[in-house]
Amino acid sequence: MEQKIAEFWKKLALAKNILLINHIRMDPDCFWSLTALYLILKKLNYNVAAINDEKSPADFSFLWMDDIVTPELDIKQFSPDLIISLDAASLDQLWNTYKNNIEIFKNTDFVVFDHHITNPWFWSLNIIDTKSSSTCELLFRVLESIWLDSYIDPKIATLLTTWIHTDTNIFYNSNTTPTTLHTAAKLMELWADFRSPMFHFYKKKNLTKSRLWWEVLKNLKSSENWKIVWGLIPKELFEKTNTTDKETSWLINEFLSNMEWMEVCFLIYYIDDTKLKTSFRSTGYDVASLCASYGWWWHKQAAWFYTELSMKEAEKEILDKLKDLI
Repeated sequence: MEQKIAEFWKKLALAKNILLINHIRMDPDCFWSLTALYLILKKLNYNVAAINDEKSPADFSFLWMDDIVTPELDIKQFSPDLIISLDAASLDQLWNTYKNNIEIFKNTDFVVFDHHITNPWFWSLNIIDTKSSSTCELLFRVLESIWLDSYIDPKIATLLTTWIHTDTNIFYNSNTTPTTLHTAAKLMELWADFRSPMFHFYKKKNLTKSRLWWEVLKNLKSSENWKIVWGLIPKELFEKTNTTDKETSWLINEFLSNMEWMEVCFLIYYIDDTKLKTSFRSTGYDVASLCASYGWWWHKQAAWFYTELSMKEAEKEILDKLKDLI
């Protein structure tokens, strides 16, 4: 790892135009690791740009109002001499940004920062630590190693600590390590505000989201004596409750995954007119392997995939595979 970080430091020293990218359907860890690195590189007077297929989630604006991600960025015109990917577990997760600019990516220094166990080390310089709770935790350790942690102000410290909290479920998940706790303590010493993000992500509820959750929970399904628990969200339910698929993540994290006797839970919902997303959580089973059979994965106990099967077909297929697993 030290050798890879040293190589990254050399590439950083030679760069002028740096392009940051993270995975599609941004989550907290990928967005705030990118934002924190963006702000630090700006302090170092680099010409920095950030790109994704989509704009930043509106739900994240409570910490940072400016949208630094530019989906319409002309990468060829920006002419990066260094590209840095944050929290993407595969090239597929860079989606159209990569597909439409393959030659630029192939001919530019490209560094991958990630912590997912399923990452195939998809580029030449991969700074990957599967023992890190989050890419934010990994990034902080790298910044310390190359003496850039002195540029972390209270705002940046808050960004990094917030997404350590979300990826560990406030230090509850099994990916929490002594290093995670030490990192969080160091960020608090840098005046990170850890209370307001906790309120926003774990305490605050709005009425429309609560109605969606109620509709899902009252129709919850189970099998194998509650070892398998799952919920379905048809398109009509989003319309009925005036919500979107962006308001589903805490439903599985706060409710389904905490059901008594549950060993695997999943949530199936539409993300557009034809495509479904299925999100899994488990208490120990390797759901990432199940998702890998569909071409998508994440963590061993928290994974997902996309499919264009009907909801009924997807439900049956998943249950058949889970019953073989459990």
